[in-house]
Amino acid sequence: MNLAGIDLNLLVVFNAVMDERSATRAGRKIGMSQPAVSNALNRLRHLMRDDLFVRGPEGMRPTARALELEVPVRRALSELEDALDPVSFDPAHAERTFTIATNDYMTMTLLPYLAGYLVAEAPGVNIHTSPIEGRLFEKLDAQEADYGIMALSDVPDRFGRIDVGSDHFVCMMRKDHPLARYHDIPLEEYAAARHLLVSHRGDAHGFVDDELANMGLSRRIVIVVNHFGSAPMIISSSDLIVTVPSRMAEKCTQFFDLHVVPSPISPPANMIGGVLVWHKRLTNHPAHSWFRQMLLRAGRDLDEHGIKAPDNMRTPAPFAVSN
Repeated sequence: MNLAGIDLNLLVVFNAVMDERSATRAGRKIGMSQPAVSNALNRLRHLMRDDLFVRGPEGMRPTARALELEVPVRRALSELEDALDPVSFDPAHAERTFTIATNDYMTMTLLPYLAGYLVAEAPGVNIHTSPIEGRLFEKLDAQEADYGIMALSDVPDRFGRIDVGSDHFVCMMRKDHPLARYHDIPLEEYAAARHLLVSHRGDAHGFVDDELANMGLSRRIVIVVNHFGSAPMIISSSDLIVTVPSRMAEKCTQFFDLHVVPSPISPPANMIGGVLVWHKRLTNHPAHSWFRQMLLRAGRDLDEHGIKAPDNMRTPAPFAVSN
């Protein structure tokens, strides 16, 4: 196809509709009216000789041809944008969005710091997060995300990596839980307790179960959730305990009156800290160099200061269940 006959703005519209699955939302994202987006799509359909998007109950569904185009179009637009960016980067006047693939542990601990930096230093910069979905490296390759942050051991050579802090695991429970009388929970009583498990993939099995099995023990997992955020609400209203990173427990105790003690089970080394990962093609880009420094700064501030909240935001548990 001869590029001289293509309005490259049509690819911007295509990319926005792929992201939003709606002509109206896509228009808002790129500053176009809904009729203008529809007109651009009709022109692109004519060029591609394909419907590209079909209306359905959940919005505009991409055709097989649109799915084929998604990654190459996204990559081409990103590379063009990077090529046209100024050599230097001025965060105070920049208008840019960075996308991070991560989990709610990282968003609840690092993003409060990042949000503060942006208000003071880069008011035109936005941050979007997306779920990892078990395909972090694929997302970075396809430029669906600029960065990934998670616990990792092996990282392919095409990616850069920096550790962004370490953590340890603790047990969280309501304050009148029978195990709250211990500073160090006996291993047998820990195993015999009723547990909540946070599993981002929904698996009813975690590193605790592997370690207990090595000792000839097992535990009862009563509830499995895929986000840390729901854990304090559940354990504050039940007899369950949950084993979580200490930073997450610190955040939860700002809003819930919970008891925290060291976990009798330690995680594998590759689960103790977060790793910041990016594709090496972004290493020397001024905007990305700046943003990486912001992420590392957030990790340092978190390690030094922890997670703090005003006293008036601290609330007791909604109710407790007696034994």
